[in-house]
Amino acid sequence: MIRFSEIIKDSPEMDLKGKTKKGEVNLSKIGILIEEKVEEKNTIDEARVYYQKLLTLANQVQSWVQKNLIINISFIIPVLNPIIDNDLIDSLYSCVVLEGEKGNKLKAPLVPHSVDVTVISLKIGVAMGYDNKRLSGLAMIAFLHDVGMHRIPQNILNKKGKLSEAELKIIQRHPEISTGILSKLGDEYKWLPDVALQIHERADGSGYPQGLKEGEIHEYASIIGLIDMYSAMIKDRPYRERIEQNSAMRSIIASSKGKFPHKIVKAFLNQISFFPLNSYVRLNDRSVGRVITTNPNFPLKPTVELLYDSLSNKLEEARVVDLSGEPLLYITGSVDEKDII
Repeated sequence: MIRFSEIIKDSPEMDLKGKTKKGEVNLSKIGILIEEKVEEKNTIDEARVYYQKLLTLANQVQSWVQKNLIINISFIIPVLNPIIDNDLIDSLYSCVVLEGEKGNKLKAPLVPHSVDVTVISLKIGVAMGYDNKRLSGLAMIAFLHDVGMHRIPQNILNKKGKLSEAELKIIQRHPEISTGILSKLGDEYKWLPDVALQIHERADGSGYPQGLKEGEIHEYASIIGLIDMYSAMIKDRPYRERIEQNSAMRSIIASSKGKFPHKIVKAFLNQISFFPLNSYVRLNDRSVGRVITTNPNFPLKPTVELLYDSLSNKLEEARVVDLSGEPLLYITGSVDEKDII
């Protein structure tokens, strides 16, 4: 078992030019041309624009795949790269967390899931010291890693209850289906299908489809594999309810030893925090609040917006407390949102 205290102590280069011939692509046709101008620098407003563009683009990718059309990479690069170049990753993560619940209610959960995995993977890439070129590569494969799922029959994806062994085998074919889809993108992107095939591989050899071990798995695949698992856990699915965020973190800490490289798990926990953004927590004075800012230097002491007092009475006016500056006040546990609303 990996201890949280242990974690907080302590790829090939890709050519992603994405050159496009003049007049070849009209992004405005599918609503993802970034035309919005923000007169004053406001990264949250910019991030909201890009969040909606990513959702629109993910819907377009789903349509291409379901119609057996080749994915047009030249539509994707102009949306992903500005997020990195304009330093919007953290603001976009806030949009994913705070506005993503609307997406979770969509009939096509694979669409917001691909966006969530892309954004959270970028946060991990930043924590691992990736330059913009490597972040661009990570964003590209994170956005496209699950395209094979769009070919899985809807009756299986939307099934309520436990999947049969036969249905599970069909689901587990999606990395190979993704590989087939991405292999049609040409030599410039021949690395994409190779990495997509490895997303569900695990460092201890327990993954699929090839049973690869740590030294054989691309670092991008390990990052995305961890984020894919976390993102799926904290969202409702037809066959189960979502898992409360802190419980998901605990599960990952308990089960990740040997399955993911230590440095990736460390970066994940430092960036997302043991008590993630927008999760609900109970303090030692029995008050309840919502995490509004995480602190990598004090992962157990985020900034909390207090919503209920020690007697469970809702506060007329929420109070913000930075726990890193409150030595006598600390979190005793997490609270499921369903239990307080």
